Amino acid sequence: MSPKDEEMEVFSSASTEALQGSDYVPVITDSGVKDSVSDLPKSILEYYTNIEKVLEREDFENNSERELLEEKLLEQIKSDGITKILYHWDCSRVVERMLVNCSNPTLLEVGSLILPHIVEIACHSFASHVLELFIMKLVREIYTNESSEVVELAEKVFRKLVLDVANLISNTHGSYTLRVALQVLVGARIEDEKKKRKRWDIGKNSFYETKDTHPALKKILHKFTKRLVKMDVGSLLWSNQGAPLLSVLLLLLHRTNNKSLPGLKSVVSSSFEKKVTDYKGFEQFGALPAVLLDSKASYVVQSYIKICNKEELDDLYNQQYKEIVVPLSLHSVANYTVQTLLENISSRALALDMCSKIVPVFEDLLAESITGVVISVTKCCYHHGLTSNFDIMKTLLDAFHIPDEQSSLFFRCVMSMTTYEVLLEKIEYSKKPTQSGKPRRDRFEATLAGSLLLQGLFQLGLLGPLEEGICSLSEDHIVYLATNPQSSHAVQAFLSSVTIPVSAKHRFIRAAAFLTDKLVVTPCGSRIVEVMWLAADSPLKSAIAQTMIAKEQAIRENTYGSIVFKNCNLKAFKQGLNTWEESEKRKKKNVESFEKIINNESAVESAEKSVAQEEESVGGDVSENPSSENTKPKKVKRKDSVISDKPKKSKKKKIET
Repeated sequence: MSPKDEEMEVFSSASTEALQGSDYVPVITDSGVKDSVSDLPKSILEYYTNIEKVLEREDFENNSERELLEEKLLEQIKSDGITKILYHWDCSRVVERMLVNCSNPTLLEVGSLILPHIVEIACHSFASHVLELFIMKLVREIYTNESSEVVELAEKVFRKLVLDVANLISNTHGSYTLRVALQVLVGARIEDEKKKRKRWDIGKNSFYETKDTHPALKKILHKFTKRLVKMDVGSLLWSNQGAPLLSVLLLLLHRTNNKSLPGLKSVVSSSFEKKVTDYKGFEQFGALPAVLLDSKASYVVQSYIKICNKEELDDLYNQQYKEIVVPLSLHSVANYTVQTLLENISSRALALDMCSKIVPVFEDLLAESITGVVISVTKCCYHHGLTSNFDIMKTLLDAFHIPDEQSSLFFRCVMSMTTYEVLLEKIEYSKKPTQSGKPRRDRFEATLAGSLLLQGLFQLGLLGPLEEGICSLSEDHIVYLATNPQSSHAVQAFLSSVTIPVSAKHRFIRAAAFLTDKLVVTPCGSRIVEVMWLAADSPLKSAIAQTMIAKEQAIRENTYGSIVFKNCNLKAFKQGLNTWEESEKRKKKNVESFEKIINNESAVESAEKSVAQEEESVGGDVSENPSSENTKPKKVKRKDSVISDKPKKSKKKKIET
């Protein structure tokens, strides 16, 4: 057996010593792979451009036509050279389009061409896209057809990647290819990895998601993870390419309950021991864990927090965060780990302790533009029921410098993420005429951070001065807020929150009801109109309906407007108010009955479980025991049922005498 084969053997120990022992694979700083670009003749480029148009149109009468085109394209690729084609941006995209719906023989043929150059292809900026899609198609083929040839090719491909894992990790594209390969093998997409590359859209449906990994892939995955874990994990933690790979590895090992996970977690937890005392701007706080202050290593810590159980999270907070949670929240990098901890901590006592230390420094956080921690605190308070423990509204009013007599401007300050003084200057400037004498518009500014913070406050039911601000907006500001992709979510949270009083919702709807014809024809505004409709009473619904009926033709010709027109049942409104009201009552009754059925089903399931438990304890049939007759849920028979339980009366012919 060769040394490389020995390294591929299954290792049993997952301890820290095994991970950082003498047999680990060192991380290389330079892969030595040159990212070259092919220079192809114009005639060849025109050929591939024409082929891409045909593949993009999918204009094939049958599979035989497609297979014939794939054969001709493969012949051309062989004559031109696979690396030359894949190292060109346009030509590599053609190969991707061919792989999306290719046949089994074509997939095997492409694999035989890629295999000798797989490491160079994985580390190339253009060619790596093709390899990632090829791996996805290869694994999907194993699940759908279970071909022995495909399984054999997959083993060869992953074996090549595993043996050269050190070279791949040292390259940006190679590291990403490894992360894709890991996700494909497990059958699970990591949320943070979904939006990495736009070219994934070509084969976005090629990824096969599953809960149970295929037996053939389990062996490959085991060897793959074993090889990665054997590397110098401590170096990966601080590496630009290694940290994202280590983060994905933690999440996937947790999903598959891999025996290497405890050892890998212990390596990450031991990294907290390294402290930094001379960090610029934070000297007064003493020694801080370096792993939390590093932009690459902190990314791994976030994944580590997500997979920790309750006891591990409690220990992590008490040992590493408790005394320094404020400076970590104010740090430009470490605050992301604080946000992750706030969202994942399950102990109410620790959540209360954490929030009680962060809430007083809201003004400092907002001044440093670290709004994510403030938003995470509102989510944590809602999850653990800590709203009454803090006066969050008073703290935010002080943070934005809002005087008591100008509390109506609080909504605008939060949405635009500006203090009262800055907002007042903008309002005063808007009152001054332009050089030509025309009046200026009082423009409303919306930010994503402000919208998210308002959503958290509305979810908590903290309205206070926000009600006057949102309900006294001008028509221009309402249209802007409802049609803006960022601010519209805050308006939707206000109208759909169960903790906001109905009177406040109706007050806003009265101001916005006569603007629905402008809102309904936009993507965001149409969503707001539907939420307004659900929150409105009959008089307000009538006002909304009349406004939209007046512009019926324009609304029905619009994509978004036509959907809202149908969902609000405005066709019945045109037929008459009485008909529309009856239709709305029927719809409401159907919704209530449907909810009642859902609630009854859960009650029936619990009753059946209790009956089954009684049967097991008694050891006989419950129906034989007269005392247990009432424990069984009664089956409700529909009156309009086609099948009747009553015996049918036999029709006898009348005998003539």
